[in-house]
Amino acid sequence: MASLRSAGALPKLGSTQSTFRGLSAAFQRVSISSPPQLRHQLNITASRVCDLTGKKANNGYNVTFSHKRNRKLQQPNLQDKKVYWPEGKRWVRLKLCTKAIKTIDKRGLSVMAKEAGINLWKLPFEDARSERTEWLATHEHNPPMAKDPRKMKNPERLAASKKTPLVARYLSGKVVYIREGSDLSEL
Repeated sequence: MASLRSAGALPKLGSTQSTFRGLSAAFQRVSISSPPQLRHQLNITASRVCDLTGKKANNGYNVTFSHKRNRKLQQPNLQDKKVYWPEGKRWVRLKLCTKAIKTIDKRGLSVMAKEAGINLWKLPFEDARSERTEWLATHEHNPPMAKDPRKMKNPERLAASKKTPLVARYLSGKVVYIREGSDLSEL
């Protein structure tokens, strides 16, 4: 270390004798610069914020009889709502405060969404077009089945088997698994 210091590799600004095991330590003055700038800023959105108006929690106090103040958050009255959007012919899911629900009735959903910078086409929705409801009424709507990794792969054994595969069906809003060819009326 002494050879490095004499060669000029380590600047000697100050040294002290340490009482801890008799070691000599050199201290340098370090200038603290500003932290490096982040290239990507994270946009963290709070969960309890109105989608259209941006209302969020307000700082407040619970004041006791002795006038002690205990901090609390006054949360907005948020509701998860499906709102009908007539231009898109769909029901759109939004998290709204009750004030925004009243304002939608007055001003319209598309005007408020444009002011809030929300693209209504990208939100979760339920289709309300008449063509879609007619198609759903005429076609049988069955839930999707997961692939079975234990399914028989040998076609001869599969043909010889007396069991029929399970199929998923809707029964009063719930998914029920039944054997292929049997009726729902048996349940």
